[in-house]
Amino acid sequence: MTARVTIIKNKNPQSRDVWIVSTYDDPLDIMKNDTKTMFRLQQELFTPRAKNKAIVIDSITSKVQVGTTSRPHET
Repeated sequence: MTARVTIIKNKNPQSRDVWIVSTYDDPLDIMKNDTKTMFRLQQELFTPRAKNKAIVIDSITSKVQVGTTSRPHET
């Protein structure tokens, strides 16, 4: 997926387009449940010395299905 992301670094918001690989489609679900993606975005978009870091996924701009997942708990 390609998503529009707003990062807030030291009270200064900036918007960027980033790619996301996730099983979730909704921006809110990605922010709440997909810790790997949020950690990767934090490592990619911020320097280690940055303080007051926040990432907000605004919208999903495009989706491409790469594969499927097998979830045994969902039938």
